[in-house]
Formats: sequence, structure tokens, C-alpha cells
Amino acid sequence: MMGAPGNEKGLWGSCCGRLANDKTPYKPWAKAVAAERRLNQLEPHTRCKASGGPRQFITPYGTEIVDLPYLKQILVFDIGGPYTFRTIYLDGRGHPKDLQPSYYGHSIGHFEADTLVVETVGFNEKFWMDRGATPHTEKLRLIERFTRPDFHTMKYQLTIDDPGAYTAPWTTDTYEFTWSEGRELFEYVCQQSNYAHELMVGTMEKVDRSTLIVP
Repeated sequence: MMGAPGNEKGLWGSCCGRLANDKTPYKPWAKAVAAERRLNQLEPHTRCKASGGPRQFITPYGTEIVDLPYLKQILVFDIGGPYTFRTIYLDGRGHPKDLQPSYYGHSIGHFEADTLVVETVGFNEKFWMDRGATPHTEKLRLIERFTRPDFHTMKYQLTIDDPGAYTAPWTTDTYEFTWSEGRELFEYVCQQSNYAHELMVGTMEKVDRSTLIVP
């Protein structure tokens, strides 16, 4: 079970602010993009765009994971930002051959003992996986591992396989979600006119909000 413990109400807290480290096998262009993003955090998420992979869990408001065993699906709700969700299919299906790149891609999962292993492909390049240090391309393939050592703890580890941005697949540290008892999903309105200066302007004096987002 990956949802709420027993019959309790609550949300999983955020994890994994920055995925990359000193050993991340960047390609030169990806390393340069990561450095630029850390200076000028013009992140699409701050303009109400959906964010796939681990960025869905990097939110101050937490995440709701809903296990639907009768449908063989898990839904992951992103409370803040664009207020969207993704579906993880557990019915044994494979990935479609004609996937249209999207923010969340296409996720399929299976259990290995107590660990839910989720493979996602079919991402577009219009979001950031974290807050800037981990660029990606449409070649991205993510492997997420969710493990619950007890009802109130969720461990999360990520393997990033993107030959467009990195010279080899690499695996992150293991992060931990914490359980916030009694909290529920609430209505959140993402304001597209909110400048969020500390996340969007960086070293620039201003941001031209009339142009399209360029990740």
C-alpha cells in the first residue's frame, strides 16, 4: 500500500531539493544550463506549469498519494503549483509506442518485495526536474523507488537515464518523505501573475512576462 496509513488522513511532506552532486555525469551543455538556472531561477513551475518526476514532490504543501487497487493505479496529487496529478499504472501494461511527450510522461510500476518501482518515459522538456541543477531532454527515462519501512515513513530514490544530457545513468541519494497526520488536500489557486521574485528573477533586474516560457 502506498497511500494513507490505514484509515488515517494526512499528506506526505516534500523531499529532495537538489538531485545532482559533484559526481553527476553531466554533458558539457547540461552542466552549463544547470549553472545558469541556479543563478536565474526562471522555473516554469513558478508560472503554474506542471512538473514531472521528483519536482512533483518538491513542494511546501505536501503530496497526496492515492492507491486504487481495484483499478490497479496509483494517483499522485501535486497540491501546490498547477494543482495537477499523474497516474502510475500497475496492471502490467507497457509504454505506448506512439507517446506524445508530456509534463508527466507515462508511468508504469511494479513491486519488488516492499518497494514500488516506477518507470516513466515520454517527458517533454518544458519543466524542471528539481530547482535547476538537473536538466533533461525528451530522451529521459526515470526509475523511481518508493519504500515504506513503516506506516509513517516513505523512502525515495531516483535513477536518471538521459543520454541527451548525461554521459551515463546515475542514481541519487535516498530521500525521505515524512507523514503529516490529519492534513488533507486543499484548494490551491496558482497565480500566473505572481512574480515570485526570489525564484524567478535571480541576477536579472526584471522578467519579461509577455514571452513564452523557455526552460
